[in-house]
Amino acid sequence: MLKLSNLLNVQKIVTVHYQALERNYVFPEETHDFWEINYADKEDVYVGVDGERKLLKQGEILFIKPNQPHFVESGNKEPNLFIVSFLCRSSSMRFFADKQYAVPEKYRYLLQNIMSEAAETFELPDFDPNLTQLKRRSTPNLGAEQIIKNALETLLIYLLRHEQKKEQPQAFFVSKIADSMELQDEIVRILHAKIYDKFRLEDLREELHYGTTQLCTFFYKKTGNSIYQTYLKLKIDEAKKLIRKNLSFAEIAEKLCFDSVSTFAYTFKKHTSMTPKEYRNSIQ
Repeated sequence: MLKLSNLLNVQKIVTVHYQALERNYVFPEETHDFWEINYADKEDVYVGVDGERKLLKQGEILFIKPNQPHFVESGNKEPNLFIVSFLCRSSSMRFFADKQYAVPEKYRYLLQNIMSEAAETFELPDFDPNLTQLKRRSTPNLGAEQIIKNALETLLIYLLRHEQKKEQPQAFFVSKIADSMELQDEIVRILHAKIYDKFRLEDLREELHYGTTQLCTFFYKKTGNSIYQTYLKLKIDEAKKLIRKNLSFAEIAEKLCFDSVSTFAYTFKKHTSMTPKEYRNSIQ
């Protein structure tokens, strides 16, 4: 029996919006811990990412990665903006970080499929930034949720193929990186991508095509820290940001995939010499 490979797996569709924006519409900056795509279906629209105001032209798509601040402005036009937010922890998604480009016309039907199936299956309100869960209609289309998921995954794979052909082979599938600083940066980048997930050393081996012992020895010599300790430090740095946003310790432990609140508290104190509560009190 042949085991099928799975390049991308969308775990959850969070929201689907199709919004006709008025002139001079401004949506204030927000962040969330899942991916978002913005597609300009009619006219151009401005999307701010990390404080930088970008022009998203009609027919273009922009990827917003988890926890990346972003906002929307319509300017002096009345654009139609298609937004899909979703949870996908597949490492292949790193290819799309900060990417913006025109969607080839032959793939745009997949965006139409997502929108039409979503409209027949969910109660789609006007743009609501606080919406975190779609509400199903009383009689949703049979299998629509699977069609939406499959259409989104197919679109992502086709876009990845299309863009990869225009870039050098190593741009996505990293293999035997010769420069030591580049390899070190690749390891840290992969660790960053796994902050809201669990991490295994095998993840590095599969992506970078080096043996785990070789990678661990290399990284320790370069940084003086183990790969796993560095990964935990990145999680704790992220936990500090979430504490400053007033999330509960239980929410933070769950988001960062700690086994329990007590495990999170123990790891936090080990890296900061303070308990999460002590840290929260210190910044208030």
